[in-house]
Amino acid sequence: MPLYEYHCEDCGDDFELLVTASTQPKCPACGSEKLEKQFSTFSAAGAGASTGSSGHVHSAGCGCGRPHGSCGLN
Repeated sequence: MPLYEYHCEDCGDDFELLVTASTQPKCPACGSEKLEKQFSTFSAAGAGASTGSSGHVHSAGCGCGRPHGSCGLN
């Protein structure tokens, strides 16, 4: 089951929701179905990854688009 982030257009609440094929997402604060799905990012540290002082994970698949060590987030 995927975890999605939503923003409620009626009350402004931001929340995460596990969604199944039969789930009709609703705002937990007001019950509205007028939701905007948000783009979310994730990070997973694996072998060979290092973490900069900001907590940003750097690895070959860093996601920042820059080679290891040259990311502006380190």
